[in-house]
Amino acid sequence: MALGAFALLLFFYVALPSLKFLGLPLRGWLSLGTLSFLILARPAVVATALSRHFPLIGLAAGLALLGIFVSVANGNSIDVIVQTLLEVHFQIVVLILVTAILAEICGGRLCMWAIIAVIGGSAFIAVLQMLDVDLAWDVRRSLGPLSKEELQPSVVDRRPTGLSYSPIQLSTQLCLAFAAFTAVRYAERLREFGRRQADPAVILALIILFAGSIAVATRSPILGGAVFLLTYGMLHRQIWLALMIAAGAAVLYLAWPLLLGFIENEAPRVLRTDDKSAAARSVFAYYGIRLFIDNPVGYGFAFHPAELWAPYWPELYMMRGSRGTQENMLHNYVLSMINIYGIGILLFAPLAIRLLRRAAFYSIFFIPYGVHILFHNSGPYYSDTIIWFVIAAIGTAAAKTIHSQASPMPGPAFAMPDALGAGSKNQIRGVHSL
Repeated sequence: MALGAFALLLFFYVALPSLKFLGLPLRGWLSLGTLSFLILARPAVVATALSRHFPLIGLAAGLALLGIFVSVANGNSIDVIVQTLLEVHFQIVVLILVTAILAEICGGRLCMWAIIAVIGGSAFIAVLQMLDVDLAWDVRRSLGPLSKEELQPSVVDRRPTGLSYSPIQLSTQLCLAFAAFTAVRYAERLREFGRRQADPAVILALIILFAGSIAVATRSPILGGAVFLLTYGMLHRQIWLALMIAAGAAVLYLAWPLLLGFIENEAPRVLRTDDKSAAARSVFAYYGIRLFIDNPVGYGFAFHPAELWAPYWPELYMMRGSRGTQENMLHNYVLSMINIYGIGILLFAPLAIRLLRRAAFYSIFFIPYGVHILFHNSGPYYSDTIIWFVIAAIGTAAAKTIHSQASPMPGPAFAMPDALGAGSKNQIRGVHSL
């Protein structure tokens, strides 16, 4: 039952985010109802989940208070403040708790496979959409409206979305599915072998991430995957891993021209850096920095850069892709956060750094996700809800590993390694950050 509830909630957040009941998203009703039931049915598990994820909940509460202060200082309407508190911060707290409780009941491994099944199913539909299978588009339309950028007159111009609301959201979800799979496998292999080892399945998962990104025509996960591969290779330094990377690069080099010829004559979007979307990223970065410099206190919950461009147009209009500032968000998670919450967000930097340090080696599996959100409008505590499902699965798997490693066992082989050089004691404490 817990696994079914976890998978069902994830499906609603991935494929049915716009479905409403009594004017509110149905996914929110389901999350709140499930949490209420679990509080009554499993209070002991609720206490465990609350203690383990208390820093994440505290961070959500702290950002809410800071956001209220900045919003009031900027004269944001009370409607916007209340709506944001409910849709962002309150929803985050509910999701952190309900996913953590469900994962605690059914286990991190099963939750990981639920994540793979739901997001993998969406990616499979995206591949069919890439191949212009009309049925795949019909399935997506039956779930609700498409993002406005997908409403193109020609099938060729449409970017696959899978079951997700937009190709960007599917790309985010693919990065998170990669993190869930690789991090949970790392926890299991650490429990089995008692030390960190390179995993061939990680390379296979990375190849699937690349394939999904090509289908969705999104470049940032590929860049993030390359950064991850370099980091992963440097940390392990095993001969078979180096040979596999070299062989994969050679095959890609030889097969890529044939693959491009098979798909289309013109270079696909993932290989182009001269289009308006790519060029606009530098404009968004400049514009976001200028907005922050002019108002370091922040703009509050009502922040929308498309409403603030006019005074900056003399500086922007000569830049290629500058018209995007009149219509879009900043396409940069960091710049969006600092402009919403202002310089006061630095107050939470020590806590964020502490959480990342405690996460230790698990954090490297989020590198593709981290690179991806630097180019798009989503991220933790801002527009991304799927990450809490992933953190719940990884946190439960990591807790099980650390508990088994901390159990009295003979021999030094069971000592808990720390990929960042700290002792096992630090990693045992670190499970609370996950």
